[in-house]
Amino acid sequence: MTRERLSGLLALLALALGAWWLSANTEWVEVDSARPLRGAARDNPVYAFEQLLRRLGMTVDHHEALDAMPPERARLLLLSSDWELVPGRAEALQRWVQRGGHLVLLQGSDWDDTPLQHWVPVSATRVKPPPRSASAASASAPRSKSWQSIALSSSPPLWDGTEALTACELFPMNRKLQAKPGQQTQWAATGDDKAQVLRVPIGQGTVTVLNTGREAFHNMPALRCDNPLLLAAALQAEPGAIAWIYLNEKRQTLLPWLWQKGWIAIVAGALALAAALWRGAVRFGPRLAAPPRLRRSISEQVRGLGSWLQREGPEGRAALLAAQQRALDEAAARQLPGYRLLPMPERVRAIALATQLPADELSTALSVRACTRAQLPQYLQVLEAARRHLLKLRTQDER
Repeated sequence: MTRERLSGLLALLALALGAWWLSANTEWVEVDSARPLRGAARDNPVYAFEQLLRRLGMTVDHHEALDAMPPERARLLLLSSDWELVPGRAEALQRWVQRGGHLVLLQGSDWDDTPLQHWVPVSATRVKPPPRSASAASASAPRSKSWQSIALSSSPPLWDGTEALTACELFPMNRKLQAKPGQQTQWAATGDDKAQVLRVPIGQGTVTVLNTGREAFHNMPALRCDNPLLLAAALQAEPGAIAWIYLNEKRQTLLPWLWQKGWIAIVAGALALAAALWRGAVRFGPRLAAPPRLRRSISEQVRGLGSWLQREGPEGRAALLAAQQRALDEAAARQLPGYRLLPMPERVRAIALATQLPADELSTALSVRACTRAQLPQYLQVLEAARRHLLKLRTQDER
């Protein structure tokens, strides 16, 4: 025997001894454990009951709003009182039932504190719960402070003549249902002489009231004992029927709804608000300080000098008039050839011919040496008009 074969044989022997020791010192027991819910079963609390109804051939719709009523002859299970948030729903439900709808209510959803109590002829009263030994069916069933498994009797019997069934942890023992006086009962499920389920006809439809809370239709309670049979009978399950299950009122939140319906107004308001804030904001001045003005402009200097000379009396007016005459004379000398060689009357005629201004007005304005305060603006206007005409002619010649 080689060394390799001996090593393999020893390894097999060690594995066999380890397996023998493990089997002799351990015990293997199978334990059932529940799987965690996934997908729709995790998000939908009544998923199991919906699947039960679908197995029975029904069409089941899950609704989170009652903006419209179900089709006629359909079943509507109200698991929440949120439907009351919209006014007029109770009256719409009454009209729907009278046309042939089948409404299922739960006492635990407080429907009797809503406008439904005015036309649903069923009420709940408190009773003293029986002693533990009074119910034979509850001897081995789990129970809490006010809930236990009870035996129910169906009148009339359910499918295939089923008259007796057991409801586990479904109905409280300290409350019972009763129809209002004179009201006919179409179906009832009673236990310990207390009605736990009542169905009454209204118009062409029916209203079924269960003395339980909304948790009765949730995934786990809906599958215990004979609960599936009882809950399916409450919805009058039959192939081809339509069932609506209303869990709660779920609508879009305010801010997304406002943005979807009126984003133009929101944008316009935001822009107006931004403009108002910008306009009313505190300003700290420009980014760069404005440079100081070290001297006045030429136009300001001329206007200021003219105003000062005009206020200085005859001497000032004479100086201002002489300055304007000199300005016209210089402009004419630059524009009119041989102007300096002409006598005064010829100069006036040359300026008048070039500017198309009256010669007599030009002669007076050029020859006068003193004037009154009222005459000064007229002379200055004539002299300045002639000077500008000459400057304009010069500009045109240069072009």
